[in-house]
Amino acid sequence: MASAATHPAADPRGLAGDGLTTALRDSRATTLARTFDLASWDVPQQPGVNRIDWELGHLAWFAEFWILRGPHRASDDGRFVEAAKPARIAGPDAVFDSSKLGHAERWRTPMPSRATLAERLETQLEACIAAIPDDAGDDDANYWHRLVLLHEDMHGEAFAWLRDTLGLPAPAGLPRPATFASAPPLRLDGGEVALGRRSDDPGFAFDNERPGRRVRVAPFEIDSAPVTNRAYAEYLAATGAVPPERWSRGADGGWCERRFDRVEPLLPDAPVVHVDAFEAEAWCRWRGRRLPSAAEWETAAADPSLQWGRSVWEWTADDFAPYPGFEPGPYRDYSAPWFCDHRELRGGSFATPERLHDRRFRNFFTAGRRDVFAGFRSARSLDPTGP
Repeated sequence: MASAATHPAADPRGLAGDGLTTALRDSRATTLARTFDLASWDVPQQPGVNRIDWELGHLAWFAEFWILRGPHRASDDGRFVEAAKPARIAGPDAVFDSSKLGHAERWRTPMPSRATLAERLETQLEACIAAIPDDAGDDDANYWHRLVLLHEDMHGEAFAWLRDTLGLPAPAGLPRPATFASAPPLRLDGGEVALGRRSDDPGFAFDNERPGRRVRVAPFEIDSAPVTNRAYAEYLAATGAVPPERWSRGADGGWCERRFDRVEPLLPDAPVVHVDAFEAEAWCRWRGRRLPSAAEWETAAADPSLQWGRSVWEWTADDFAPYPGFEPGPYRDYSAPWFCDHRELRGGSFATPERLHDRRFRNFFTAGRRDVFAGFRSARSLDPTGP
């Protein structure tokens, strides 16, 4: 079994200069490796899936828009963010701004050819790298490049789960979910804890991570690692619950799982994946436990005994909601439109770049999503007067 994921000592949110150049090239290489190897980009229109050609055009557009076309301002009607400079490489805005072209419309809108997109992506990347600020210590100046980097990292993971959803081959080099050594649950005293990022914290922050806040957390216990396939199979056997939609019985009667384009025997010690928040909650109720709150998860992740990352995103009990005093960032549609109707997840999956493995990072999806690489761990409250 693998040990817990290691996380970089230096904060990737502070990348600048040559380090930022390397990271941007790495993220783009992942994008290309997970898309251009496919003979066809024709994908069915369905929730959670984007047209591949639209998504590639959007990535080039997003980087040029934020890095090369400023300053930015709200449109006259306040609905959109507009740029002072016109698109030179990757337009038009009406097609590739996700706020302006709805999901269904992307299938009805003509897209550039594969060759055009390849050239556009290369031109955009080199132009944006040439614009990296000289002052590595200026967080404001480096903000746009860091935003673009992490945005593309997220899309790189989305390309992986798109392929998994559609039963396409796994991208070359994609690891399997990490498995963790068995360990007893972690017991924490709680108390007043700090969450998120303060306004004076150095480096990049997503708007939903700010302003940092302090909350009181009661004593609690939390699993040291995500719930495994073995533990989930025990629940199915005991309750007769419906198995995850990608599970099936093999010829020998054992459980199998479809992973990308292959059906394979279930790995008992791997984390259960492709379960939604409601399925996770049902397992927890069966065990007399519950999902951790986001505050509990973030608190526990600061303890080196908690094993997380490189496995699955982890559902929490909390709706995705703004921290008190929230102010939207320049990319106004990153968080605000999704507050209160999405569920918060923490951690990071096997397809998530290491740069996004941050205990303060708040991921979010609707609670019924099963296509993303999501699992869970359980928790329970502790009586502060008990043993």
